Amino acid sequence: MPITVSYDVADLTPANRNYIRSMLERFYWKRLGGSVFRYEGILQDDATRYEDWLNHVAPSLMFLRSYLLQHNITLRFFTVDAASTSFLDHSDPSALLGPNPQRGDCINLAEPTNSQSSVSTIKNFIDTGIQATQARTTETTEDS
Repeated sequence: MPITVSYDVADLTPANRNYIRSMLERFYWKRLGGSVFRYEGILQDDATRYEDWLNHVAPSLMFLRSYLLQHNITLRFFTVDAASTSFLDHSDPSALLGPNPQRGDCINLAEPTNSQSSVSTIKNFIDTGIQATQARTTETTEDS
């Protein structure tokens, strides 16, 4: 079942709008029009689609959130419509289901309609999130 996001923002330049679109498309979101995007998942070898929440949906929404904050863009409304289930089950090595979360250098990204968002920036964003959890773990241990 596809996932749809829609949003409305203030203070958005054409460059900002194009960057957001490019970034979402790198995470396999398809633009339906304006600021409405649909994620239908990744086509599998058996012609089914897999919605990769851990490697595409969640990171793309966090990237969008961070981009809006970094550029002081006012978010007026945001909606996620998702009636889906995403599976990850690696308990049986002979019947793996779903991909594990990936580091930035291993994440699968799509080619957007414009290349304004760079692959290296997105991969670095993902890896920085990983590094932030390591730093927090160290701080908690030192605080104890």
